[in-house]
Amino acid sequence: MERDRSTFGSRRKRKKRDVFASGDGQARRMARHSASLFTHPSRFSAAIGCLFVTSVASIACSSNNDAPSAIAGSGGTPAIAGSSALAGSATGGSSAESSAGTGGAGGITGTGGTGGTASSAGGPTQGNGQFKLLYRDDFDRLDSTRWQVMTHSWDTNLALFSQQSVSVKDGQLQLALLPAPQGTADPGGVAKPFFGAEVRSIDTLTYGRVRARIKFAQGSAVISSLVMIYTPWPADNWNELDIEHLGAQPAKTQFNTMVYTGAPVTPPVTTSVSPTQDPHLQDLGFSASDDFHVYAVEWTPESAKFYVDDALAYTWTKHIELMTLPQNVLLTIWASSSAAWAGAVTDETSKAIASYDWVELYEYSAP
Repeated sequence: MERDRSTFGSRRKRKKRDVFASGDGQARRMARHSASLFTHPSRFSAAIGCLFVTSVASIACSSNNDAPSAIAGSGGTPAIAGSSALAGSATGGSSAESSAGTGGAGGITGTGGTGGTASSAGGPTQGNGQFKLLYRDDFDRLDSTRWQVMTHSWDTNLALFSQQSVSVKDGQLQLALLPAPQGTADPGGVAKPFFGAEVRSIDTLTYGRVRARIKFAQGSAVISSLVMIYTPWPADNWNELDIEHLGAQPAKTQFNTMVYTGAPVTPPVTTSVSPTQDPHLQDLGFSASDDFHVYAVEWTPESAKFYVDDALAYTWTKHIELMTLPQNVLLTIWASSSAAWAGAVTDETSKAIASYDWVELYEYSAP
């Protein structure tokens, strides 16, 4: 796409039909370098320092969002750790960065449960607890009181997250993989051939629901995602729930669950803990890159449930007692260096776009 993605002008959104009733439409290495381009004016005191990275066309800004920038192994909130890059195996591991993907209801196969029922706010329900809508963002603009654009990368991510890859157009948040100028590198000096994107929520959820209408990106080596993750860095613990779409296999998606199962550590730490990963590859029966579908993750003390078009696709309970920490929501696109998992880089890699029509965040109240 040729237009300038570095600004977020307010654009009038086209009128959307109601999707609530119809149900229509939806090892990242530990070295995560976090820098927020937007701050929450009412909740966070912003001590903003801008780091101009040599050979990088974007500006990495750091705000005091619970912690200082975590560049090059320093303390602070990472742009998020995940584990997709951690692995590099055929399944790849899940990445807080790479959670994405599932598709419409009809063709889902694999482990799952029964379909969810519609709640008053739309979407599935779980147990006897209550989900309360915190907000729904229809992306008429990029609201900096809700979202931060991050700038960082990790070793198996071929993209440097950049504001240039984020735009709002026709009421959709669009995240694009773009070719980066020669000489582009992360703050650690590692060359990055692409610009990618991570848009991270200001709010965190400790149990709750994330629901979004998304058209995931297509392309070999391309990962686009809907992520929930505990973000302090270096990580003194690990909680992560992702839906990450494999652009090389548009009819498949990966549901990721990650927790730390080792001995407790006392924060602050200088070396991050490593998560135990439990990825689940799901056949969709359709291409998640051809059209919009509604995707949801519901997290309660009893389980984590993954939905596609409000139909339950997969339930995880294995280490649910360890999934207790506050998590940010991430919307991402990036390129994986693991060809065995995500496919090899091709000419189409730098043409990939993931589109987010709307996102809903819900808080959970126990019965």
